[in-house]
Amino acid sequence: EIVELICAPKIHANQVAYLNILIREYLDSRVSLFPDKSAKPKHHYLLHYPDLILKFGPLIRLWTLHFESKHTYFKQCARKLRNFKSLGSTLAERHQSRVMEDIIRGTLPHIDDETHGRLVESLSAMGLREADDMMYIREDDIKDLLSIVDCRKLLHKFSNRGKASFIAKGHQDLSQILTLTPVSELETTVQSPMIPAGNSNWTTSFGVPLEKCRASLRRKLNEKEKPDISDRRHMVRMMVDEMRQHCLNPTLSQCAFIAKGIIEKYPNSLQDRTEEGEKMGSGHYTLCQQLKSRVDNLNRNNTLARLRKERRPAVTPAATADNSEPARKCAKTDSYGCINWQPIVLPEGETKESLLHKKEELKLIFSHEGQRGAYRARVAELMETTFETQRRNINMLPAMQELIKEWPFLFQKRFLLDHYNQLTGIELDARLRESMESKGKRVMTFFQSQLLCWGKEVRTVLANLAKEPELDPCLAVVLTMMAFFHEKEDALFILADLTTTQADAETQLSLPRTPRIILLGDSILSAKQWMLALEGKVFITPTNLQMDFTSALAVLFGSHYAFNIDYQPEAASTLDFIQRFLFRINTEFSKCTAKFQTSKKTNKMVQRKQVSLNPHVAAFIRDFTEFDWQNF
Repeated sequence: EIVELICAPKIHANQVAYLNILIREYLDSRVSLFPDKSAKPKHHYLLHYPDLILKFGPLIRLWTLHFESKHTYFKQCARKLRNFKSLGSTLAERHQSRVMEDIIRGTLPHIDDETHGRLVESLSAMGLREADDMMYIREDDIKDLLSIVDCRKLLHKFSNRGKASFIAKGHQDLSQILTLTPVSELETTVQSPMIPAGNSNWTTSFGVPLEKCRASLRRKLNEKEKPDISDRRHMVRMMVDEMRQHCLNPTLSQCAFIAKGIIEKYPNSLQDRTEEGEKMGSGHYTLCQQLKSRVDNLNRNNTLARLRKERRPAVTPAATADNSEPARKCAKTDSYGCINWQPIVLPEGETKESLLHKKEELKLIFSHEGQRGAYRARVAELMETTFETQRRNINMLPAMQELIKEWPFLFQKRFLLDHYNQLTGIELDARLRESMESKGKRVMTFFQSQLLCWGKEVRTVLANLAKEPELDPCLAVVLTMMAFFHEKEDALFILADLTTTQADAETQLSLPRTPRIILLGDSILSAKQWMLALEGKVFITPTNLQMDFTSALAVLFGSHYAFNIDYQPEAASTLDFIQRFLFRINTEFSKCTAKFQTSKKTNKMVQRKQVSLNPHVAAFIRDFTEFDWQNF
């Protein structure tokens, strides 16, 4: 508790008083438990922390750990050298030499130690004493040690560093650099081997530079096996280096095009896949993000390389006056993950008129028998036959109240899941139970075996779940994943009293428009009955839902597809995890299309980043697949 308060980025004055009490209790306990051990100076300094916080604010803002880390290198050098004459000059030269060697290693990681040693010795013989001196070296000076491409890479790296150092010293434009540089050195400073800004056609012929990659990576690619993490990162570095030979700052679309081509060539080794070997999303999302992140990392301190296209001018009414009619955008249709979103062919022997008659027959049966009519074989036959009419009505986007009047049996668990089966070709309830049987315990083992790796939210959930040994494993997995993704439980669940009726839920609970499971009980963990709410109304009551959470989750998930509902942004990661990991529906895009969401840190409405594959879900599936399961 003391460490958390001292390292907190923000702290209240009341917490400072509590910290003072904690420190004194800790010191008193230490003295009583270890009377033979005298207190150290740092224990005395603890007593002053509350006063210092009140004077200067949170102490985490003042700590010097980063400076001490940097200073460690100089202390180690001084101990090893054991020469204290002109120590400052000696340490400065050693540090500059280390910086130069690190830059060479980072720019040319593929060269062997012997070539690296000869290069450093040759540069030292030329009179280099610091990294910025490299801007005076020409390609002819080191062409005997490196290939032409490697020479240009190295000179380009130090050229950008030299320009950055000029700007850092106050020279803000090129004219000032020219006035300070002798004419004999202009060729090195201005005409250093710069990489071209880019030609959009270079991506079509780009490939993995296998000759520069590690032998272990080449072997894995040839054997169609997944490479190690270190080999994959090395491949990304090599690829980006080659890409920057054509364009300093490749765009995201160019990275995606290259990643897609490489994945098509090596699908078994590099493609995004689930544990079952199924393609996840587009298959190249992770590689594309790694390439773009590496590009941005290399350009973070190089403003000269951040080339961007000019923005298109805004289209004014005067500019469109000559056009007869502006181009119309296509209306968005939510056929996400569906194979039968809007059937074109009617059932054999049926017409639109006959299907309407069957629809009226269903309404008549429900008016006479109510929900009990769902057990009649005739109702099941009619619901299957009228699927085309159901989809046509749903895709017209009516209100749920109108839809339930037209298709009352559709809002029952059995027929909702049957509708989903015809829509996507997946038996939702059976697929979920199969996944929970094969993965449920393993997911919980994955988290419980690495407690120290998770945040406070996950550890709290795991501790609460341990107190409920008979808890539904599906509920345990969902709650754990929501904590892992930092999503609140009310994004999917609403807790209500066990005696709550459908009318009470609609009047007393603030039901959102997006689907929610209403849990009836004292707590989420002890709930035994559920209801499903859509658009602020309860449409599926406990009498229509089996007494297990797995069925409730299947109905909740199926309602998003059956009624063309996007994932709510506050639970997008959890729903995407359920889709890709449990139901194994791996589409190329995300079903959450919201442009804004509530920030998890500030609770303010912020713009939401649009991604084709949720990076948090992709990272979890990758870590789960690569986890060492031998001891479990």
